[in-house]
Order: sequence, then C-alpha cells, then structure tokens
Amino acid sequence: MLLSVKSLLDGMAGITYLTDPDGQIVDVGRENWNAFARANGAPELINGGSVIGHNVLDFVVGDDVRDSYRRCFEAISGDRLDYIRLLSRCDSPGVRRKLWFTVRPVRSASSLQAMLVQILVICEELRPPIELFDFATLRAAQSANARLPFLGMCSYCQDVRFPAGSIDGDGEWMSAEGYYRRGGNAKVRISHTMCPTCFELDGQLLPH
Repeated sequence: MLLSVKSLLDGMAGITYLTDPDGQIVDVGRENWNAFARANGAPELINGGSVIGHNVLDFVVGDDVRDSYRRCFEAISGDRLDYIRLLSRCDSPGVRRKLWFTVRPVRSASSLQAMLVQILVICEELRPPIELFDFATLRAAQSANARLPFLGMCSYCQDVRFPAGSIDGDGEWMSAEGYYRRGGNAKVRISHTMCPTCFELDGQLLPH
C-alpha cells in the first residue's frame, strides 16, 4: 500500500518538514509540529500556517547562519553530499536542549524532487531559568529601548560573546551561565551569529 507524503511526515519522529528543491516549505509533519507550536505559544504555526509557501531562509536570523543554511541546501541540491547532519542547540529559559538537524534529498529517477528536514531532540536538561533565552521578553525590552547593546549568540551551540557590545574579533565566547557569572545581564539585543568554533566546524563540512 502506498502512503501519502503527508502520512509519512506525520509518522516520523521529531519535527519534520519538506521543501521543494529551492528550499520553499511545502508541508510539515503535523502531529509533532503542532505539539511544538502549542508548547511554545505559537498558534500561528499550527498545521504549518505562516511557514508553508515560504523559503526556509526567510526564518533564519543572522548573516553567517543564513549563509550556512544556504550552503547546506545547495550541497544537497547539487549532489555534493548525500545528506547533512548537524549537532545543534535549541535552548529555552529553563531547558538546555541538544538536537540533530538533518537534511536529506528526496529523489525520483535520479531527479531531485524535494528535501526532507528532520529535527530530533537528543538531550534535555533542566536548569534555573536564564532570561537570555526568553526571546519574547527580550524583543519587548528592545522595542522599549532601541539603544540596548547587542549580544552575539551562536545559533548552533548557544554560547554568547562577553561582554555585550563586543564585535567580531573582540570579546570572549562562553556559555550563558558563564556570561552571568562574569556579570552579564539580559538588558541586551540578541544578535544571532556563529562562534569561531562552530564557524570552523561549518567550514570543514561546507567549505566557504
């Protein structure tokens, strides 16, 4: 019996979505996707609302990170890699979370038809809440005070660059916990980027 693409997506573990060869999102695995949307207070995402029909890159923040995603999809669509799997982080205020981010091609008669993205949480650790990962509150604070300093945060490992206001080449990368121990606070604007370690690993996988 042939299963529909929708049934297959719904039956897969983790957060899954399907894009066309150009990276435009065409469908999502609704059960896990909707559970994630509800848990994070994002009703606009239910059933893929607000993302289906848009390119993945439209939702990636930070020039370095967007370039990494772009090269990832180009490597798959250009047959340079059979698949890509990256170890990443996706923390919330009270949870430290590690995950696998995987992109695989979907081919028919050797022609690329789509790309399958699967995000699997592999580890969750509870911790005292950290305001730096309460992005809704940070955005509200930013709206009230546009002069807050920028704090670089690595989109892959979630380390931050101390002190706030440091620019490329300056400052010291450390965990969010270390940032607070050094006297940092959440009166900042988050600037998503890549730390030197993750940038080097990214370059080894996908040369710049």
